[in-house]
Amino acid sequence: MKRLEFENLKLHIIFWTVFIVYELTTVYILVGTISSFGDDIGHYILYIALFYFNAHLILPTTTIYKKASYFLVPLGIITELVLYLLVKGLLYYIFYIFHVPVIPPYTSISEFIASGIFRGIYFVGLSTGYWFAITTFKNTKKIADLETIQLKNELQKQELEKTLLVTENAYLKSQINPHFLLNTLNFLYNSVSKYSEKIADSVMTLSDIMRYALTNADDDGKVWLESELDQINNFVKLNQARFNQRLNIELVIEGKTDGLRIIPLVLITLVENVFKYGDLLNENYPARIITTIDGGALIFITQNLKKKKVAERGYGIGIKNVKDRLAMYHQYELIIEDHETEYKSILKIEL
Repeated sequence: MKRLEFENLKLHIIFWTVFIVYELTTVYILVGTISSFGDDIGHYILYIALFYFNAHLILPTTTIYKKASYFLVPLGIITELVLYLLVKGLLYYIFYIFHVPVIPPYTSISEFIASGIFRGIYFVGLSTGYWFAITTFKNTKKIADLETIQLKNELQKQELEKTLLVTENAYLKSQINPHFLLNTLNFLYNSVSKYSEKIADSVMTLSDIMRYALTNADDDGKVWLESELDQINNFVKLNQARFNQRLNIELVIEGKTDGLRIIPLVLITLVENVFKYGDLLNENYPARIITTIDGGALIFITQNLKKKKVAERGYGIGIKNVKDRLAMYHQYELIIEDHETEYKSILKIEL
């Protein structure tokens, strides 16, 4: 950006240098003389100021209101020409005080005004052409940028449609397996319930979890918060059965879940990390899973000791998936405190 501004400044300096040299050379060829250095410097500073004042203030301001621009533009130009004449008169008064020669000298006020208006209109005309050029360039660039954005959006849309089609096909192909799995679990439940109520209960719990995970959410992509919390209970219950009730876990729910909805399998993903990577056999430091509902806000906290040796580190993948899914549906904040021996996640969601 700074380089671009510097390049623009260089172009302006070159333009005015060439323009001033051209005018002074033309005057010298036609008249045989030019005015004093002070006169030329003073007048060209005034002309350049008028040029940019018209291009960057008068025209942009008076053309904002398109319906009134036919009235405002002429009024703005007349106003700036009056100001220009007043400043020009002040400049001549300064020349008079400091005895700066002016060629040719003015013999009357009317001649001064006529000459001043002519030069003023000349530079206002140049300025207006410049303003039209940069405005046209900006508008053309803006249109090109919008077309580029539209093209990118169209490509993204096509990519999303392609991804959706692939996902739908994969989902349809996978329909047979979940039904087969659920039917098998029901068969196992009926078979073992005659011999072990404890094992049968575990099979039923697993069946409930699988059914929940494989059931489509509603049209808004969400489920009831109460259902998500029920599956967390089932998940804890199932894992306790695996480890003969030796896991040290505190499960706390505070507040009412009535009417609150959330995208599925977000909270349970965080809980799954607790079981996968946490040391849950330490009686002095139990893992904690705390759910607090305050109005329409949910605060979900998991906290656990880390296992001393973990074969694979998977926190990052699961957390990234949670963030990506939450960003599509909820306003949320996820705070991760990953220490050497302890891991804690704090999820705040507006439901």
